[in-house]
Amino acid sequence: MILRTLAVGAAAIVTSAALAVPALASTSSAFANPETWSWGAIHSSDRAGMAKGKVVLDRPGFTVSGKLYDLPGRPGCSWAKFRWYKDTGGWGHKTYRNCSDAKPLSFTFPSGYMLKVEGKVCRGTAKKITGRCSGWEAMWAQGG
Repeated sequence: MILRTLAVGAAAIVTSAALAVPALASTSSAFANPETWSWGAIHSSDRAGMAKGKVVLDRPGFTVSGKLYDLPGRPGCSWAKFRWYKDTGGWGHKTYRNCSDAKPLSFTFPSGYMLKVEGKVCRGTAKKITGRCSGWEAMWAQGG
């Protein structure tokens, strides 16, 4: 009876150890499957421009990507502006323009490690933003 109890206890230990090994392997390679968050759609105030995409945590830091749409039949261009607060302090900025109502503009930029990223979509000419902007929309922030 004692031997059977020891055998059952040993089997339970071996089984629990076998279950723990894959869990440890998956946490040590956290960047093998990067974390992804979707954002958007962000529309200009006249609804003629729109952007949406994703934020990916991978080495070395974050990458923001998406598409900027300029809706057909509207004069002007769509502009997307992004700002992110870096983990070392200070802001990073990026701006994209799409004047083609035939196809969206795809974009990707690395932001490094950051605490938050925000975006807005505006309307303008081929040279500058002239207004009709959305407010700054939160796309991702540390801690939710």
